[in-house]
Amino acid sequence: MTLTTDLSGPCSWDIRTTREALAAGRISHVEHLDALLERLPPAQRLGAVISADPELARAFAHALDRRETWGPLTGIPVAVEDIVDVAGFPTTGGTRALEDQVVGRDAPAVRRLREAGAILFLKTNLHELSFGTTSNNGSSGPVHHPLDPALAAGGSSGGSAVAVAVGLVPAAVAADTGGSSRIPAALCGIVGFRPTLGRYPSSGVLPIAHSRDTIGPMARTVDDVVLLDALLAGERPSGPPRARHLEVHDEGPGPLHGLRLGVPELFLRDLEPGVDSVFGAALRALEAAGAELVEVDISPAQDHAAAAGMAVALHEFLPDLEAYLADRGGGPSLEQIRRGIGSPDVRRIWELAEVFRAADDEYRAAQQARRLALRLYSGALEARGVTAVVQPTCPVTARPLGDDQTVELNGRRVPTSETFTRHSGLAGIIGTPGISLPAGRTAEGLPVGLELAAGPGSDAVLLDLARTVEALLREQ
Repeated sequence: MTLTTDLSGPCSWDIRTTREALAAGRISHVEHLDALLERLPPAQRLGAVISADPELARAFAHALDRRETWGPLTGIPVAVEDIVDVAGFPTTGGTRALEDQVVGRDAPAVRRLREAGAILFLKTNLHELSFGTTSNNGSSGPVHHPLDPALAAGGSSGGSAVAVAVGLVPAAVAADTGGSSRIPAALCGIVGFRPTLGRYPSSGVLPIAHSRDTIGPMARTVDDVVLLDALLAGERPSGPPRARHLEVHDEGPGPLHGLRLGVPELFLRDLEPGVDSVFGAALRALEAAGAELVEVDISPAQDHAAAAGMAVALHEFLPDLEAYLADRGGGPSLEQIRRGIGSPDVRRIWELAEVFRAADDEYRAAQQARRLALRLYSGALEARGVTAVVQPTCPVTARPLGDDQTVELNGRRVPTSETFTRHSGLAGIIGTPGISLPAGRTAEGLPVGLELAAGPGSDAVLLDLARTVEALLREQ
């Protein structure tokens, strides 16, 4: 089964196009929602959905058609990964022990979207308890790739990526600890963003580790991510930007003239041939647009971060989960959650977390290594005078569902999680922003992601750059 999307109808619209159509009366809120809900059964067959309330969504749409209210997201359905609290829905984390635990209040980030007018009726599937990169969930079921259900959608936010990719919703609120929004975005051909750590409120989100976790918006376009970013950060959204139609002429400077972008040689090694080919073409497009590409050595930062990342996550996971459960008024015990885990890889991680919970000395050393990695990374970018780093989001494209331990890369089997997070994991450890954009497709038709990454606090600069790069890549 291969899914296709009707590119002429509402299922392909981004948020800005939808709002313009609704405001002009070209389509009603109910008509728009009904068109999107035609995608609910295919998304459910792909395992993207944990819970949905279409009638609740229709009630909102009918109400909107009867009154004049207008906010940045009025009438826009937004999916929410099932680790983020939405009032009236369980927050399951994709695990059995939490399936019946309906929450009574929105997470602050969700409240901001609701106040902006979003229709919130859909919770999406994920790798169980967010601890994995395949979304092959042994409790709530696997998430299949939207182009080929024999492949995995990536994770941990695979359901959110699929819901956007098949046109069920134009955007989703997912999460990112080590690449959880960017990896499935890259594999499914959409946009996924990780902000600077702390930019969005983090309460009301089932955690992995407070030193690493952040909400990560996903959408069809960078413009939509820019809008979601402003709302999630509690900022006033700017007006819709003009569409960018870029032309690059040999005789004049291009839209990236004078911009220096760093290319880490570390992340050019051992790529799947299709990824190498698509990324190489993207680099040539950036150069043709006037960008100066310079090598940047982030190996020292990567080395220190790699030694710290898992130790931080494993030490913080169980205390953070316990605090989350207490904050929302109880529920199952940690032991009940452990017994209900259905994914073998997540059970092994839980066992490691029980050991690392008491490893205070190792945790302090890991936090020191993490801070050093951030200084080294920021210093490397500053030394080369680059605005951002450009790299493949993942060294591979989507892999067969069930390859949870190892995947094939260039004729050999390599560890699954380490391979998928090889490039994206650094930002997730040191707390810096990164955004994955669709860069093109391989000869086999599988999407490849290009990631732009930068130093802490550079979210606005990074998103503005991503708009231009997105337009360039679309016009290749």
